[in-house]
Amino acid sequence: MTETADVRIAHAEHPGVGHVVPVRVLARVWGALLVLTLLTVAVARVDLGSLNLDLAMLIADRALGIGIFDPARGGDPVLFQHFFWFYSHPAVYIMILPAMGVISELVSVFSRKHIFGYSFIALSSIAIAVLSFLVWGHHMFVAGQSTLSSMIFSFLTFMVAIPSAVKVFNWLATMYKGSIWLATPMLYVLSFLFLFGIGGLTGLFLGALAVDVHLHDTYFVVAHFHYVMFGGTVIAFLGGIHYWWPKMFGRMYSEFWGRIGALLVFVGFNTTFFTQFVMGSHGAPRRSYHYQVQFEPYHRLSTIGAYILGFGFVLIAAYLVHSLFRGRPAPANPWGGATLEWRTASPPPHDNFAVTPEAGDPYDVEAWRWDGEVGGYVRREPVPQPAAP
Repeated sequence: MTETADVRIAHAEHPGVGHVVPVRVLARVWGALLVLTLLTVAVARVDLGSLNLDLAMLIADRALGIGIFDPARGGDPVLFQHFFWFYSHPAVYIMILPAMGVISELVSVFSRKHIFGYSFIALSSIAIAVLSFLVWGHHMFVAGQSTLSSMIFSFLTFMVAIPSAVKVFNWLATMYKGSIWLATPMLYVLSFLFLFGIGGLTGLFLGALAVDVHLHDTYFVVAHFHYVMFGGTVIAFLGGIHYWWPKMFGRMYSEFWGRIGALLVFVGFNTTFFTQFVMGSHGAPRRSYHYQVQFEPYHRLSTIGAYILGFGFVLIAAYLVHSLFRGRPAPANPWGGATLEWRTASPPPHDNFAVTPEAGDPYDVEAWRWDGEVGGYVRREPVPQPAAP
């Protein structure tokens, strides 16, 4: 077991699949593989590159008075920001790519349709991973970097929106004419599409050079970041938790309280952070202990939203813990998922499968049908084909 996870993914072979390097690998596996690659590169850069080098030069600047960053000694303070953001910005994409993989799986299962345009979903993940290393300078439009650099980083920032938009289009196309089941995980998918869409679109405003001069270091940036990170990563995490909870613990939670929890999180989050878009567009500065009088009503509303959001998380924790003791036993496949984990008991036994199953299309949800006696989904029997004459 000395191989790393990405090597095992690349060299995996399974009955019915063969080697899984091609594009047909499951979206969340692609997400995991890309994140492992990003982590490997990013950690190497921390250990050997930008962040440690930045810290070492800062220590030398302060302790020895060398003047690398200090403009009084001929240094360049913008260089410090370049080193810092060169590492820090890809870390954001390390968090969002797995979330996108989760959403790709959930939207297919709860729309009862094969994922639309899967090749484009996988390739757009690769495009996001590559472009994530090239856009760090959009944090520095007003920091004094050259006009040419700002123009290039602005262009690349707009470019990274394209593969993200491809994913959103494919998710919506998957839902189109699907038999949508508004179970708790699907409510988080819909929340993700709405919130991440707002987060992505507001990023275009911040990527525009002239507009960013006004919006930089305002609450608009705070709201944008949270709509991407919370509205994207955390919402997808909540959807994944609710989706795999029966498989992990063998118990079903209350769908009623699950939907109430999803609603509270959605309402609380938007009440908290959408008001900050309004504040930021009017120039409310972030990182300030003093709230200007004209912005106090927005801060109060945002605080109310934070309490609603917090109560939603408390409710989620309460009914999930309650399900561990009082939840009804979960069937092997309560949602109709087509991936391998749904072919074994909930929770899985120690060895997962008594017999190695044959893997097939991980998005072939139509191969499963509801069985009322089981209380879950079972695999359809293959239709016998007439013998050739």
